[in-house]
Order: sequence, then C-alpha cells, then structure tokens
Amino acid sequence: MEMSATQKVGQEIKKVRYRIGLTQKELGKLIGKSESQIGAYENASASITLDVLFKIAEVTKTKPEELITGPATKEVKTGWDAELRIYGLEDRKAVMTILAVNGYDVGQHKKQVTPTGKAVAYYVHATDRKENADTSK
Repeated sequence: MEMSATQKVGQEIKKVRYRIGLTQKELGKLIGKSESQIGAYENASASITLDVLFKIAEVTKTKPEELITGPATKEVKTGWDAELRIYGLEDRKAVMTILAVNGYDVGQHKKQVTPTGKAVAYYVHATDRKENADTSK
C-alpha cells in the first residue's frame, strides 16, 4: 500500500527532527505548536499547513521541498564506462590487469554498504579511452 502525501511529510518531519536531535516538545516550542500537534503531523493524523511546513523547514535548516519529497539525492557522476564489484583483492588485481592491457584506464574505489560506513564494498572501475591502444578488436 502506497503512503499518502500526509504520511510522507510526517515521516520526513520525524527524520529531520531525529537528525538534529530534537524532541517533539522542543520542535513544537520552536514553531509555536504543542508536542501532541507535532506527533499528529508525524503520524499523519493531522494535515499540515504550508505555513507550518515552512516554519519547520526554517527552524531545522531544511529545504521545504525536502520535507515533502525527502532529502535530495546526489547523483554521483563517475565518468566510468564500467563498474564491477569484485570481492577479493587478488581478483580485483587480475581484472584490472586484463582491462589495462586491453586499453582501459582502470582504478578501484570503495562504497559504504551500511549507513554507518563500517561495512564497505570494493569496486573496479574502467574507462575506455579512445586514444588508448585497442588490442581487444
């Protein structure tokens, strides 16, 4: 079942409030609303006016549209032609060697797998350079 717009806004308000470390009571005090009213917004049992939405955005230093759609996702522009997740170091080295011999610029990078960043995954990336020797064809 898809979430209603009111539920989505409430969920985003709650996320922002948690992120900046405020209680419902503290956020309510900052925008002139009661703790129970903040709870009602977050649980989608009350609709929120634009004035209140903009006030929450202002005090939480968040863009108003992010309270509606969620945080803007940053599109990572890699410029790579290929990205391969390869688990073992020796396997990554072997793949990078093969790609380099065949005229690709290669490298490796890691990405966070968990929000805390404690788990990472390693990737090999390759870019086909037109000026490179093309021994594969």
